[in-house]
Amino acid sequence: MKKVIAVLLALSMVFAMAACGATPADNGGEAAEAKTYEFTMASSDATGTVIGLVGEKFVELADQYSDGRIKITFHQDATLGNELENIQQIKMGEIDIAHFGDNFGSQIATGIDPTLVPFIFKSADDVKAVYADEKLGKAIADAAKSSANVYLIGTQNRTPRLLTASKEIKTPAELTGLKIRVPEIESWVTVWNSMGAMCTVVAWAETYSALQTGVVDAQENPIDNICANSIYDVNKYIMNTEHMIGLHHWCINCDVFDAMDPADQEILLKALKEADDWGDAELDAMAVENKKKAADNGATFIDVDKDEWAKAAQAGIEKALENFSQEAKDYISAYLGN
Repeated sequence: MKKVIAVLLALSMVFAMAACGATPADNGGEAAEAKTYEFTMASSDATGTVIGLVGEKFVELADQYSDGRIKITFHQDATLGNELENIQQIKMGEIDIAHFGDNFGSQIATGIDPTLVPFIFKSADDVKAVYADEKLGKAIADAAKSSANVYLIGTQNRTPRLLTASKEIKTPAELTGLKIRVPEIESWVTVWNSMGAMCTVVAWAETYSALQTGVVDAQENPIDNICANSIYDVNKYIMNTEHMIGLHHWCINCDVFDAMDPADQEILLKALKEADDWGDAELDAMAVENKKKAADNGATFIDVDKDEWAKAAQAGIEKALENFSQEAKDYISAYLGN
């Protein structure tokens, strides 16, 4: 995994340096005064989630390694807006750094990043390999720059996404007619609807009340999000579907990154990599703790046959991939051994 991360970060630096096109003047041989930076960073996830803790660690390490020259103000809990709003903000330079979940693939690298299609990938390493791939990884990086004016500078593991519902759901056949909340991601709607569910797009901030009032019967999220938002209060059943092994994506505005001295770019990337590594190491233990918390609050975990669910999703997966680039289709075909 470390090798994959190293390749990913190296690619990020290559794309970033290529975009810079110039280096600071040597100032006549004299050492230039070190720059200072004040960055605004946003996350729509709740304080206390893994990504929030990683962001806090990133802020701390960037400050430490830069001797206080890189200051990052971290806004969590969607205080600066939801992910879709953050995408527009970072594109326009209203914020400098942000973390995006699956909206990175759906809204930034639209139709190119296949990692957001459910029931395909089996591990975080497999997902990270997509971004390190010479052909597909470059296509994703190019799309990120052209569509949102961002560089992907780091990835953070997530616990697998699980289905929660107001009733036990053991098999895919039991999805028929189930009203499930999903974010505004086309491939998710396509796949879940193909399995018989009835998808309803609801903002994450409104999901608890939607479940509470019966607007929807179910939702799906990683266990830390489920616990941070007390979803177990309104959905007592948690199915161990692990239907999606996703990542968090740390992005920075291209103009902001390009304006940094190369040495300071390296400091920023080093701080983020160490924060991500720390988060990855803590993830399993935190998942165990969160599952215990959910169980202690009345949730019942239901084991399912994941291969059966993946098979039931195949028609939806094929339909979703019709809208993806040829690079993405070729990659998935090779990955699945088709």
